[in-house]
Amino acid sequence: MSFFIGCATMPYMSENGLFRIGEISKLFNIGVDSIRYYEKVGLLHPVRNEENNYRLYTLDDIRTMNTVRELLAIGFSTDEILEFEKDRNLKHVTAMLDKESSVIDEKIRQLSNIKGNIISRLRSIHEAVSLDTSGAIHELDLPERRCLLISEGGMPDNEINYRLAEFRSDSSSRVTTIGACDCYVLDTEKMGDCGDFATKAIFFYSRYLNLDTNFSLDEGKYLSLAYKGSFTQTPGYYPEMLSYCEEHGLKKAGDLVEFCHIDRYETSDVSEYVTELQMKVSEYS
Repeated sequence: MSFFIGCATMPYMSENGLFRIGEISKLFNIGVDSIRYYEKVGLLHPVRNEENNYRLYTLDDIRTMNTVRELLAIGFSTDEILEFEKDRNLKHVTAMLDKESSVIDEKIRQLSNIKGNIISRLRSIHEAVSLDTSGAIHELDLPERRCLLISEGGMPDNEINYRLAEFRSDSSSRVTTIGACDCYVLDTEKMGDCGDFATKAIFFYSRYLNLDTNFSLDEGKYLSLAYKGSFTQTPGYYPEMLSYCEEHGLKKAGDLVEFCHIDRYETSDVSEYVTELQMKVSEYS
């Protein structure tokens, strides 16, 4: 029994080992412009047909093209391949492979950090959507929490994004919005322009993301209340938190803070917003 294996689309090698540009194009499945580019930068060295002056590529050009395809596939640039072709020896090939291995190690490290950052953002979002958003009040004993303060003093809501961009421009601090929590210290004695309390300070906080920090929220007992929808609901929930204090022998010991776990940075659908109100409290002595 005999077998015939062949490919009609592959060029037939001429007896003198020379190939036209179209044959090279078909052999390597690349455009003739790419072949001309490799010739222009000095990787390929075709000879001229004495009869018609056509370019004819040699078997060494075939070897070069095999090398080009192989090294491009593992991350080398055309310039690096050209330098190797100019000085092709064992010392050079091991050095360039060692160098590329180190470059890949660094890329893996960077990608690992990026993946960790993405996982942390997802963890924050999943945790936020699992909060009890019924408006029920919970007592929490919280540790000290490091945060990144970006603004002190009042600020209209429509200027917050500008201030954030300005802070990023003026500071080397890392500020994260998607999957982090933008937080607002509220002035419960003043109303803002959007039907909610005026802002006394703005900071960012995340349990999982590695943010730069410049201040802390005190450890202690806090009342916590979470709800979904527009943050204009906050003024209506604040009296409930004060009433809870009276009913349970507690007193307000700090400002009301709005933790915007899910807001405009994650979604344009206001019904998906998740806001948590926290207020530090203490027991009457």
